[in-house]
Amino acid sequence: MTRILVVETGAGFGGALSSLETLLTRLDASRWEVHLLTGYPQELIKAGGAVRQVGILERARRYGSGAGLETALRPALGKLAGNAAFAIDHLTTGRGFARAVTDYVREHDIDIVQGNNGILINDAVILGAMHAGKPCVIHSRGAEYPSRVTGWLARGVSRVLAVSGYVADSVGALGVPLRRIVMTPEGLEADGFAHGADAQAFRQRHGLPPGLPLVGMVGCLVDWKGHDVFLEACAQVLPHTDAGAMIVGAEPDASGGMLARLREKARALGLADRVWFTGHETDVASAMAVCRVVVHASIAPEPFGRVLLEAMALGRAVVATRDGGPGEIIASGHDGLLVAAGDSRAMAEAIRLLLTDTRLRERLGGAGWEKVRNQYGMQDHITPIETVWRELAG
Repeated sequence: MTRILVVETGAGFGGALSSLETLLTRLDASRWEVHLLTGYPQELIKAGGAVRQVGILERARRYGSGAGLETALRPALGKLAGNAAFAIDHLTTGRGFARAVTDYVREHDIDIVQGNNGILINDAVILGAMHAGKPCVIHSRGAEYPSRVTGWLARGVSRVLAVSGYVADSVGALGVPLRRIVMTPEGLEADGFAHGADAQAFRQRHGLPPGLPLVGMVGCLVDWKGHDVFLEACAQVLPHTDAGAMIVGAEPDASGGMLARLREKARALGLADRVWFTGHETDVASAMAVCRVVVHASIAPEPFGRVLLEAMALGRAVVATRDGGPGEIIASGHDGLLVAAGDSRAMAEAIRLLLTDTRLRERLGGAGWEKVRNQYGMQDHITPIETVWRELAG
């Protein structure tokens, strides 16, 4: 039995946590014993099967764009404020977090430590594993920040699991040897995901008109996801159709500020009676099932794009911006449509085309349905991770 400690220190509920849940709950409990520590309370992943223990280990950060310390140092130090804040963090809260990881590894006889998300955000996880003398794996779910600090931390990582070629390139740019970078695209148990979808119940729960064709966006409300561009595209196409639009999701910190801003933008664009905001929704499959078209509108390169697999698993036609992972997942014109990031006019045209051309919509949806089952199955995701664990444990 190999014991794995997985530490998740992200911002909160989102794709990183849901993808982790998909992995951990499908591991063979006779071979792996998983301990999970998250930096925030969560109810998605619970003890059971291969997951032996679940706990909370808070990671208070004193660096980053939203950290008060870095903001306070910027007037005096300028571009060096981030480095200074990182150093102070390392000597205070970071050191304590790393020590807690080390203590947990020793107390529970852990064999491998794995950080969920990127290298920099797992700084103290990497240092904790090093202090304990155990190999560390980083499941890199986003482009790595190109800095000397990130490169220095990367030297202490035994393997990096990269969710896409785009992410793998950013890891390699840090000087990480190719032999330590393992491609691990996301996986989805497509039939199981689609089986529980109930579009009618979802419509009733959120007061959506019966039979109304809907174009939807599903995901966390963060600036780079491109909700503004989506609304601008909807303003160009919805008045000329009988369709409406839906935005599913909330801010990771549950502040409600961005949701209020998007509601106001919809009103300003004349879409007050054409766009529905559902807030946070755990029943993603039913949300997808309601839509005729699912849009992925990121204005920055998307590391992977799990929402695309979910939409494709339900046979829904997808429109996505091409930078990053979506350009690797979708063959434009075959199993979806790709547009340039930030181009609301191109997005509107793609949405209009799929709403009005039933044959095209069904053809793309069918091809996507086949691709997610043939190329993105869960075992295709789990096998390379288990191979890494076996190598490091051995």
